[in-house]
Amino acid sequence: MKILKGTIEDKIIRLEEPTGLPDGTKTLVKLRPFIKEKQDKIIKRQLELLEKGFDMGELLVKSRDEIYER
Repeated sequence: MKILKGTIEDKIIRLEEPTGLPDGTKTLVKLRPFIKEKQDKIIKRQLELLEKGFDMGELLVKSRDEIYER
């Protein structure tokens, strides 16, 4: 499954990139309006999470050798 961006012009959807499917291929299209402000908000939130990181808990093993000592 691919997600492609496009613009609706009357009953025609103009895609921004090729689909890779041969002409005449029957497809199922799910329409969802693209809201730039919402996408920008999501991108900003994801970048903040990447910068902040998250706590993965206590470091139990500092080196590979410690695993074999047990």
